[in-house]
Amino acid sequence: MSSRLGPQRRILEQLLEEGRDQGVYSAAVALVGLKGDLLWQAATGRVSRDPDSPPATPATIFDLASLTKPLATTMALMLLEARGRLSLETPLGEVLPVPWLAPDKRPLSLKSLLAHRAGLPAWRPFYETVLTAPEAERSRLLARLAAAEPLKYAPKTATLYSDLGFMLLEAVVEEVSGQDLDAFCRGELYEPLGLDFLGFRPVRRLDRDRFTWAATEETSTPGIPAMGEVHDDNARAAGGVAGHAGLFGTGPEVFALTAWLYRAYHGQSEGLGIPPEIVRQFLTPVAKACRTPGFDVPTPGQSSAGRYFSPGSVGHTGFTGTSFWLDLERGQMVVLLTNRVHLSRDNDKIKAFRPRFHEAASRALGIQAEGDM
Repeated sequence: MSSRLGPQRRILEQLLEEGRDQGVYSAAVALVGLKGDLLWQAATGRVSRDPDSPPATPATIFDLASLTKPLATTMALMLLEARGRLSLETPLGEVLPVPWLAPDKRPLSLKSLLAHRAGLPAWRPFYETVLTAPEAERSRLLARLAAAEPLKYAPKTATLYSDLGFMLLEAVVEEVSGQDLDAFCRGELYEPLGLDFLGFRPVRRLDRDRFTWAATEETSTPGIPAMGEVHDDNARAAGGVAGHAGLFGTGPEVFALTAWLYRAYHGQSEGLGIPPEIVRQFLTPVAKACRTPGFDVPTPGQSSAGRYFSPGSVGHTGFTGTSFWLDLERGQMVVLLTNRVHLSRDNDKIKAFRPRFHEAASRALGIQAEGDM
């Protein structure tokens, strides 16, 4: 595509190449836009450390990791609220009337789960238990195990980022919609918006040979990197579909979904039948949470979005090296997909790289902090 960022685009291209050369990732795709319009995109590197592997392109499919939380589970709940099936204040027990839901989980509001204020622990190695069960039963076990886990603190008294809450929210989507999360998101969210690649278990529905796949860590076969197989241990054990991880997609489709959110927030989007007021509920910070229902907001002084995204911004990061940020006030949008875990699960160079790249993108858009102008 032709860039509308002018000479600033070269600075962004150089940064992407620098990240590759410094071992932040082997492959990256980045997109920058304003108010829903894509202005620039680029790709760098190869899909794995193998020098003979294909080069990354904007069509490369990445494991989006925790971007699953806002772009699948949260948006599914947004759509179900628009259809009158639930609300953010609905107690979990009302929409998940199952015998295995522990009594202390039944009063939890969907909002508290989405904003990570339900009192649940951050993570548990549930895959160890799931993999001992018959394969046909594994997809239903994560929510049951999360429901049985004791709360770490009283609900709404603290914020603790938790995969477990989104395991329970996946069960809510499936109970209320009558479909599994994969089918509901594909049929009710992504396909109506013309997003062909975004979804779970991509190798089951896409011709592997027609696409390039960003490698993550090794599969169960030593020396063979995972491509199209979910990286998250718990999601992989459950069959690749989970409320907290498992989504795959390309940079342009993540950007398109983010652009839809921006336009919908401002009352300009159509296609899903979700009123702007409901979108705004999910993109408005929850008191004392430092999060919205399903999305992160910038942490002053230490945001992965850098210094130039306004407090009225939402976004999310993923463990594999993925992220998106959307400034609802200024309109700036950045999607950065990488495979940083391919080089090492402990490779944390992305932490310093992300804010640098976002600040360069903001400057390319003509947006800076007041003190820098």
